[in-house]
Amino acid sequence: MSTKDKGKRKVDDRSPQANTEEPSLRRMRVEMETSFDLCSRMTTAMDDFKLKVSTTLTCMAMDSNPSNLDLKAWMEALANTQVCALDNVTNLMSEIVTEMETLNKDIKGKDNEIRELKEELKAQSTVVKAVVVTKDKIEAKASSKEMEEKLKVAVTQFKVMDIDIGKETENRQEIINIGMTTIRQKIRSDLQDEWMQLAERVEVTPLVKRTSKPTGKSFYTAPLLFTVPEKRRRWRMEEILRMSKIFPGFHWPQEMMPVIKEYKTMLKDNGVNEDNTYVRIRPNERDGKVRLRADVKGKEGNGKFQAKASWDAPPLCHEVRRKTRDYLKPQWASVRN
Repeated sequence: MSTKDKGKRKVDDRSPQANTEEPSLRRMRVEMETSFDLCSRMTTAMDDFKLKVSTTLTCMAMDSNPSNLDLKAWMEALANTQVCALDNVTNLMSEIVTEMETLNKDIKGKDNEIRELKEELKAQSTVVKAVVVTKDKIEAKASSKEMEEKLKVAVTQFKVMDIDIGKETENRQEIINIGMTTIRQKIRSDLQDEWMQLAERVEVTPLVKRTSKPTGKSFYTAPLLFTVPEKRRRWRMEEILRMSKIFPGFHWPQEMMPVIKEYKTMLKDNGVNEDNTYVRIRPNERDGKVRLRADVKGKEGNGKFQAKASWDAPPLCHEVRRKTRDYLKPQWASVRN
């Protein structure tokens, strides 16, 4: 690059525009200008070479009887033109090589920067993933605690389905009064006094807004939910009902219903066949902590239910359960024992 061109490049670097640009952008702009300048100079040199050669050839063509001196002069002119052109091209090529070496160094520098950025992004990605995993675990734990509180209420309850109310009504108190009377009438005579005593101060709630008529029946029914915090009272009330041919059921929180299906699928995948096996899943509270327990027994014979598996309380929120499947991993009874 000539002294004049180098001076021009320095002036460009000191321009107001250059001072306001980012260093990398300014360097790129200068390199592009340098590349355009080299191309322009190469084009000018080639045009100058063609002009001089063309001029000499024109002189030669115009003289039909040149002397030896003329021939010598023309040959010297062509030779000088060739030498000057080669010198110019050589200088330009030298500058191009220098620029390419500079660009190569810049490219290597950019490669290093890119590699460092990739490493930094990878490190940040690892941190982000760890944060997300931690966040998901915290959400799952909090949501499981919410489900556990619902299950603590559920273990104090039982329900009696299809109680004959006798008529269509939306009056909640009427449903409760008629339903309790119907149940009392079905209790064994020798257990009625005990049942009445146990049923005092027990919270009873209809599970429907209005009575309904079962298919093929002429009477209206409604299910009642009993909430009995005292374990012994609750167990005895359920026992009296069963002894009187009334079979109470467990009332699951609505959010547990899809989880129960998943538990049964897990048991089926591990050899439990509901065609010949009864499966009973219930929450079990001990020392303030609730776990879900699955007991099984064969449908043939009079065997007892035996523990098969247990789970911690699952997350209450469906979205949290969708993100983590750890809540489905059981603790098998054989391992526990």
